[in-house]
Amino acid sequence: MDLHSVDNYLLPTDINKVTDWGEGWSWLAGGTWLFSEPQPDIKTLVDIQALGWDEIEFINSSHSQQEELLAIGATCPLIKLIEYPWLSEYIAVEGFRGAINALSASLKVVNVATVGGNICLALSVGTVAPIMVALNASYEIWNRQGKSRVVRAKDFQIGSRQTVLQSGELLRRVLIPVENLKWQVDYKRFGIAASDPALAIIVSAYNSVSKKLRLVLAASVNTPILLKFEGDLERNLNYISSLKNVDFIEDERASAVYRREITQVLIKQCLKELGVRS
Repeated sequence: MDLHSVDNYLLPTDINKVTDWGEGWSWLAGGTWLFSEPQPDIKTLVDIQALGWDEIEFINSSHSQQEELLAIGATCPLIKLIEYPWLSEYIAVEGFRGAINALSASLKVVNVATVGGNICLALSVGTVAPIMVALNASYEIWNRQGKSRVVRAKDFQIGSRQTVLQSGELLRRVLIPVENLKWQVDYKRFGIAASDPALAIIVSAYNSVSKKLRLVLAASVNTPILLKFEGDLERNLNYISSLKNVDFIEDERASAVYRREITQVLIKQCLKELGVRS
């Protein structure tokens, strides 16, 4: 779709060269959502594709040389998460495949849509964010002066289409502890049809050595919700299945009660695959 309101397009090779930022300015990554509907408030597009932030690499943590991190650049296309030659021990990457397949998007879209764009759009039905929360990822955020701050994935999205990003800030890369790539990850999604937005998403991440379980609720709630459990999972089954104090979405597509019940079913399916009775 043509964006007729846009009268200025920038393609910087250095973030420090974006000296101005005003009303009607917007970052542009893959653009698969941006160009899918009218954007009357956008006057200037700042394309970040030329910044070279599409890498997948392994780095040492700035806080500890002992901790290795997987760094995924913000403009990394989603298809690259599937095609990258991951080590066989990194079984958690199956969660990447589950999330991308859940988009039910064409190959053309998956080749262009970016990791950062999917996360920053912050839809309640977003597919990538729940995986990052489950893997205890952090997001490195830059401003236009190249200064950075790090935010936990679980704290990044604060509402539907709302994040902690301030004006002119953008997501630089995703940081995931490499050890967490060895966790068993399962991605469950339910929608009325495969092409419809999800009514509920559950991502489970389980460490069989430490007996730690991370469950992330999404789509049925406005922002991804993280539940953490340790030790004997069966002792926590009552809470896991009841989901007390969780505020589920109520809208024309489904009631809060229905979304709660579907979420409970998906959790039970995850637990069954982990070998836990439910």
